[in-house]
Amino acid sequence: MYTVSARVILVIAALQVAFPASAEIYKWVDGQGRVHYGDRPEGESSTQQIEVDEAPSAPPSSDSMSREEKRRRLLETMQEDRDEKAERRAQKKAERERDHRNCIQYRDRKRQLESASRLYSLDRDGNRVFISNEERDRTMRDLQARINKYCH
Repeated sequence: MYTVSARVILVIAALQVAFPASAEIYKWVDGQGRVHYGDRPEGESSTQQIEVDEAPSAPPSSDSMSREEKRRRLLETMQEDRDEKAERRAQKKAERERDHRNCIQYRDRKRQLESASRLYSLDRDGNRVFISNEERDRTMRDLQARINKYCH
């Protein structure tokens, strides 16, 4: 899997190879404000021609990719980038949802501790074992630290 910077370099290289040195390159902004590049102008009002330094053309070779193949590879690379971004957004959303659930859970526990007069747990025989004030304070500090961590 390529890193983002490697993909950017690949896209730039593909653009340089995909467009012949004598071809004109146009830049335009669509209705949603996205910037596009192409070899034909789209919508004359906001289209701008970009000057490209002519590079020496490589001699034609039998194993060179066709223009359509280069374009397809460029589009695939761009789609992979979009897919990676969507995956990262989905992961961040899942993390935010998990943090929110933890936040609610720890706040509820803290409220229960604050409202209870005496706290206890049950031993193996089912007898109540009361929690000391020091242990209660330690538990409250731990809960507050978790609340600080998960409640942004």
